[in-house]
Amino acid sequence: MISINRSYSMATKGRVLIGGGTGFVGKSLKQYLKDHNYDVTIISRKTNAKTSDSIISWDQIKKNEIPSDTVAVINAAGEPILEPSKFWTEKFRKSVWDSRVLTNQYLINAINQMNPPKPKLFISFSGIAIYPPNTDKSKPYSESYISEEFDYLSKLVIGIESSAQPKSSDLRSVIFRLGVVLGRHGGFISQLYLFFRFGLGICMGTGTQFFPWIHIDDVCRMVLFSIENNEVKGVVNGVAPEIISHYYFAKSFVEVFGHSFVLKVPEF
Repeated sequence: MISINRSYSMATKGRVLIGGGTGFVGKSLKQYLKDHNYDVTIISRKTNAKTSDSIISWDQIKKNEIPSDTVAVINAAGEPILEPSKFWTEKFRKSVWDSRVLTNQYLINAINQMNPPKPKLFISFSGIAIYPPNTDKSKPYSESYISEEFDYLSKLVIGIESSAQPKSSDLRSVIFRLGVVLGRHGGFISQLYLFFRFGLGICMGTGTQFFPWIHIDDVCRMVLFSIENNEVKGVVNGVAPEIISHYYFAKSFVEVFGHSFVLKVPEF
């Protein structure tokens, strides 16, 4: 266990440890929690970067060196899945799996090995890919739905959620099943921005598939609410209430730039 020496302001609410704190979701959470008077330490593979952030390495986590004043641990780590430049090779799939499932295991184990006081909350993120495809708006899925794996992504979500289960009743676990996270400065939007900016709207197949989404600001609000409300536990769906299609999203996005063309790319 390590202690991070720092002079606290009177308003600090405690330290939050974020795995994957340099990614789109992690960076957004880091700033949001700081703005709400939390001290934040991020876990990164690179700890020698010139930054004012408090950083520890994954090697330190594997050695059970979680800062002793940590009140909550969040795992936002993960190889980007919706990365257009990546091919779905076995190597890539393993990287996607390990970056989510193994990091959950590292963090849970490190919390279990700590001497008191220990963090009381572990937050992780899975996805709505656990639910089979559905085109019936009148039959939405809820968190109580029990799914068996039917493809790689459903298997991945089941693996993530299994690895996030606490081994102690003293640790509260919250798992957010997120839709596609949208935000101007990262994630899905940033990967497609240039295509849409120059008039090439893209959607897969017929475009009639549902497109469950959530804005990054709402992800941050959900996380803060779960930190500050002990009754939040277990699996929580994180999607916007509006039900839209892939085509509707693509058309709306490209129209922002004054264009109207949407290319339907054949599914494979």
